[in-house]
This record gives sequence, structure tokens and C-alpha cells, in this order.
Amino acid sequence: MAANSSDSPKSLVVSIHNYPYNKSINTDDDFDCVKVEISDLDNSCPNPTTLSLMKCKKEILHPFRKLLCLIGWRPFGVDSLKRSSIFLRLINIIYPILILMLLLFNYTYEIIICQGKLNVITDTQTSTTVRTTTKTDIITTGVTRNHSAGTWATLQPGKTRPHTTPLMNVTMALIHNHAECGHIFTTYILPDIFHFVAFIIGFIYFRVTEGEPMYSLMEKVFIHADHQNIRLFGINRAIRRLKLFMLLGSVWVLVSVATHALSNAMNDFAHTLIFHDAQFHVVQNKPERYIFFTIDIICLLISNCIHMAVVMNYACHCEMILFYCKAIRIRLEEKSINLLEAMKRILDLGVSISQLNSAASRMMSILIIFFIERTILGFILLVMNRIFQADMWIYRSLYTLVWFSILAFCLGQAARVTSKCDKFYRISLSMRVYGYPNATSSELDGFLLFLSKAGLRVKLFGLTVRPGKIIFIGITTLLVFIVLFQTSIISSENFFF
Repeated sequence: MAANSSDSPKSLVVSIHNYPYNKSINTDDDFDCVKVEISDLDNSCPNPTTLSLMKCKKEILHPFRKLLCLIGWRPFGVDSLKRSSIFLRLINIIYPILILMLLLFNYTYEIIICQGKLNVITDTQTSTTVRTTTKTDIITTGVTRNHSAGTWATLQPGKTRPHTTPLMNVTMALIHNHAECGHIFTTYILPDIFHFVAFIIGFIYFRVTEGEPMYSLMEKVFIHADHQNIRLFGINRAIRRLKLFMLLGSVWVLVSVATHALSNAMNDFAHTLIFHDAQFHVVQNKPERYIFFTIDIICLLISNCIHMAVVMNYACHCEMILFYCKAIRIRLEEKSINLLEAMKRILDLGVSISQLNSAASRMMSILIIFFIERTILGFILLVMNRIFQADMWIYRSLYTLVWFSILAFCLGQAARVTSKCDKFYRISLSMRVYGYPNATSSELDGFLLFLSKAGLRVKLFGLTVRPGKIIFIGITTLLVFIVLFQTSIISSENFFF
């Protein structure tokens, strides 16, 4: 007898041996003593479905569950057969609170340091034109701003402002103008609200379900894929594609963190309003700068791992549904399945899509708004950039590419599922015209009506995602930007724009 193990990708073999009981020990027992031996099942199991599930659990589910443990969405040691110790249960309470504190720190700190330098007006141009003024202009500016210019650090009670010169006043004004964040609500607070809501939904979802919907979908898909379909397109191909998704997600997290580190390095790892001395000179070698930088990188890593967890959960669900859809569609095209069995499987496919359109779709929809905002902002900053330095161009390009790539990947996965499911209706029309073995006209009409009401559509924001819609929105957005460039509403010093 074989059963799946929860903490190992191998199955278990349970051997039962009967031995005569000892009447001198227990004279009232009429049953024999039973000896049970449990051993691991190696990869010589003849069932290909079992081997595929074992491989998928080892290479896909285990890394994904470790990712969920990293961001606090899954308790540590939950797969162990032993009861959790008091220390581990205490860790499972403290660790999510720590993750929450790191996220709140990240939300606050990015506003203070103007994370990413995302102000279109001040962060796309240098201050050389302001600095190249005459001596008379400097004196005039110093007198004018002597009573108004200053930084937040001077607004401390009990401290008098030090004696300043006109040139120092100009320097302080430049620090104030170029360091102060603009459009804080739309640039930082609103996206952070979206990110926090997605985190809470994901925490509740994975703490309740423990990621079982993905594994149950894999089991159902692999079981329904018969040997003929395995030879045609292969379960191993689906597993390789899921592994590729996990690899691309890891690369995306590393690139996004590296892009943020590049931004901080260009801005000397900190904000001038935090790290300066009493004379308003920026301190270069203060240890707190690098401590805050390290904590900020850790927070950003956790934040982007949350993005990766939501996207991987959604993308893997879509890929398994695509695999299931293709298995049913090939059977219908081969006319090797009766209509009643086909309707049962399509109905089961509709249930899987409905599960995808529930909590997973809500998390994904919220982050899609986040990705769209970052992509549009990054594109505008890239076009309007007037800081002609190699590191700035690399940063602006990577920032736009990072958010556009994950946005296109998520929308592409949802559109693929809807597009593949629409082929069922076209197949049913062909069956109605050319007939189907052992099926009457009324049965074909019923099958056609069944597919029209099945609702095999993936939704984001409550709307069906189709390839045509994405292409239309993309072309419309491109045309809007072209008009904005032509009318100089969005201007750039680049000759080509």
C-alpha cells in the first residue's frame, strides 16, 4: 500500500506482517499482532502519474512553499509529521509581526528618502542651471530666502539657526528643493496601500488554504491527462515551464533589488534631510547611512518576494488550467471521448477557473494596478530624463523594464487561458457541422449550448481578459503618448522624441 508523504517528494510503502499473538500476554485478544514497516518508494515506481506528481512537488511546490515561509504566509515546520515545539510556534507568531514591521518601515522610509527619485519635475534634470548664477544673483537670492528657505531639520524646538552666508542659503535652498518629495500620495502612499491590501489578502488566503488549491489542481490535471496525451505534449513540458517561471521570478526579484541599490548608490545611500551636520553639509561616512541602506534592501527584498509569490501563484494556476484545457481539447479533436465525459471535464475545468477568479484574482488585480502605475511613471521618467549620465540612463531603463515585464507576464497568462478556452466553442461548431461519433443532433446542440453558458473566462478587476483587449489598450496608450509628444505636453530634449 502506497501513500504520499507531506514532507518528502517520495511515496511511502507500508508492509504489514502478521505474527501469532502470545496468549500468555493477552488472552482476551482474538486478533494477531501486526508489525508495520514504512520505507521510502524510489523512482522505480511504474506509474508515470505518480512520478510526475513527485517530481512536480519536489521541483515546484517545495520552493514555492519556502517562498511563502519567507514572507510569513506559511508557518515554519507545518509539513513536519512531528508536533511543533513551543519555540517553533513562538517563531510562527513573531515572524509575521516582524515582516509586517519591515513593510511598514519600508513604506515610511521610501517617502523620507524619495525612493527611486520619481519626481518628474525635479528628478529628471540637474541643478547646474541653478548653480551657474552670478554673484549678484547669489546675494539677491540669499537675502530673499534668508527668512523663508530652510530644511525640516531647522524646525526643531530649542535650537537657534546658525549664522549663514548668502552662498550657504543658496545651498540650503537647493537641498530643500531637490530633496523634498513631490506627489507623495500618488507616487508612494497609494501604491503602498495596494501592496499592503494584497499582503493581507495573501496572508489570510495561504494561512487558511496552506497552498492546497495549487497542489489539488496539479493532481487533478495529471490524473486526467492519459498516456496518449502525455506522449503528445508531455507532463514534463508543463513541469519545465513552471520551473522556468520560478527561475524568471527569482531573476526578476534580484534585478529589481539591484535597480533599487543602483538608485541609492547614485544618491549616496541616503537623503540629505536625514544625514547632514549642523552646518547643512552632507555627511559622507556616517555608519547609520549604510545600516539604513541594508535594512532598506532587506525590506525591498521582502516586498518584491510578495510580488513574486502572488504572481507565481496566479501564473502556475493559469499554466495548469492551460494544460488541462489542452488535454480535453485534443481528445475532442481526436473524437476519442464521448460528449458526456467531455462535458464533465469541461465543467470541472470551469470550477478551476472559478477558483482562479476568486482570491488569487483579487490579489493579482490589486498588484496589476501597482504595476501599471510604476510602468507608466518609469516610462515618463525615462523619456523626460535630462541627466545625461550612463548610470542614470541604465537605472531609468531598468526601472521601466522591471515593472513592464511583470505586468506583461501577468496579463499574458490571463489572456492565454481565455483564448485557449474559446477554442472549445469553435470545436463545438465544427462538431455540429461535421458530426460526432455516436452523438445525435440534439446532443450536439446541447453541447453547443453548454459551452456558451460554461463561462470559461479569466477575469481581472471583474472584467474578462482577452488578447484583443490587451492589444487595443496597448495601442491606445501608445497613440496617447505620441499625441502628448507631438503637442509638447510631454517634452524631451532627445532628438528622436
